[in-house]
Amino acid sequence: MNAAYKLGAGRYIQMPGALKLAGKEIGRFGTRVFIIGGTTALSIVEDTLRKKLEENHLQYEFRTYNGYTDRETAAALAQYVREQGYEVVAGAGGGRIMDLAKAVAHLAGTPVITIPTSAATCAAYTPMSVMYTKDGAALGTAGGNFYHEYEVDAVLVDEEIMVRQPPRYAAAGMLDSMAKYIEIQNGHAKIDENTFSLEMDTAYTLAAYIYRILERNCLKIYGDIRDHRLTREVHDFLYINFVLTGFISGSSKALGQTALAHEMYYAARMFFTEEAQSYLHGEIVGTSLILQLSYNRTEERIPGFKEFMRRMKMPVSLGELGIPETAENKRKIYEYLASTEFVDDTPENHLFLKRAVEAVCSGG
Repeated sequence: MNAAYKLGAGRYIQMPGALKLAGKEIGRFGTRVFIIGGTTALSIVEDTLRKKLEENHLQYEFRTYNGYTDRETAAALAQYVREQGYEVVAGAGGGRIMDLAKAVAHLAGTPVITIPTSAATCAAYTPMSVMYTKDGAALGTAGGNFYHEYEVDAVLVDEEIMVRQPPRYAAAGMLDSMAKYIEIQNGHAKIDENTFSLEMDTAYTLAAYIYRILERNCLKIYGDIRDHRLTREVHDFLYINFVLTGFISGSSKALGQTALAHEMYYAARMFFTEEAQSYLHGEIVGTSLILQLSYNRTEERIPGFKEFMRRMKMPVSLGELGIPETAENKRKIYEYLASTEFVDDTPENHLFLKRAVEAVCSGG
């Protein structure tokens, strides 16, 4: 494991109109920038970006990419960046583009600037990339997620863009942020200050704070974004989603803040790639928190959590994620989760894991 704690982005700007600062911000790191973005994201940001880059006398190239974050693509783009003499890599879009831009910059040895256009994940801020095959199957924690040597150099969160995202993306982002509180408890019904190291206890305390705020404000945030209103609650959610959730990742070295719910996400992407393709990261993680709550020996919290998710129109079972709840599929999920570092090899834990897999099914 890397010994370094990577606790934040080098520069973080969150405000209405932040995109207009992109030329100046990128110019801090170089004069030639390679910008990767999805089709939708570039349709939102490209005109403003071009104008601001030209005002700051920067040379640039836009590259549209709508695929998955895979190692072959990252390596090929990094080679292109080096060959063309680009000094900075920027990414504009959702989580996949954020992860791809970070991976390309890491391999090319350049600074990276992220410009998220949705708040469905904390990927714009965290120094890691979730990696897939070209067909969208996740490689997983053990199989090849990319943990970067350095923090992201700058993050630009334009709140005017953020209030135009679909509320579904905000709901997914809230669930992904809230997941840390439940996942850090992995296998424990109760946590006290002696359970973890100080670093992990800091992450847990902050995760609990985030959970309380988002649980209280989730419906207002959802409605405000649906109606394109920039309110204090939306501002706070964005700061939570990127900065505070990213700090939790850093304080746990990007490993201790997730557990079975995120491993269930990888299982869904590995074994049920086509079935779960239309669902967002946070939707799958959120549904998988039902499994995590059961494994934590806190089954009494599941009915209330399901109701909380339903209020934001989120799926609450494997079946609602498009995954057939067959005996064979349950076996695949159980065996994969049992092989991870988050399930100690004891008869009791294996029994609770089997119950947890049943809990996230429609009849659970």
